[in-house]
Amino acid sequence: MIESYYWKEDLIRYAKTLKPVKNPPRWTERLVVNFEKNLIILFFMIRKLFETNRISKKSRHYKAKVFCYKPSGKKITKVNQVSIGEIYHLDKEHEIDKDIIFIANQLIHSCTIFAYRESDRNWGGVYACSDWERDKTIYRIPISEMIKIFQQVGNDYPTEISMIWDKKTNDYKVDTN
Repeated sequence: MIESYYWKEDLIRYAKTLKPVKNPPRWTERLVVNFEKNLIILFFMIRKLFETNRISKKSRHYKAKVFCYKPSGKKITKVNQVSIGEIYHLDKEHEIDKDIIFIANQLIHSCTIFAYRESDRNWGGVYACSDWERDKTIYRIPISEMIKIFQQVGNDYPTEISMIWDKKTNDYKVDTN
């Protein structure tokens, strides 16, 4: 991947489609599956942009406000992991700040992803957690934060890059402004 413009253009375009509308489409299984699938693909794109140093420190240090819920004590398995109301304390919400890569990994490696809508039928966001996090917490990632992330990364064009040889890794350490 040499040119990041086309990747970032997709992030900006998709962010626009997530904004609330007056008359959202009816809830269908296809709509939900495509919504979740697109989010996973977009966050994989974001991770790729990070890994190829196509973003600046501003995106690397960006913190999104997400919400977490501790497990209820019931054993979390592959069979019940979608029953989030039973296995997590959804009534005990804690706001935390997480960086973009952490959020991307929750979606890319999600053992649970559950889209939700607001009362006006617009997307509200997703509940998600990776296999590594499922026994600790599930995260609610609001759509407003995902839109901010897509816009942040989609509009992020570093103006400087430095490369320093690292003897330990036998490769260059790349840094952007």
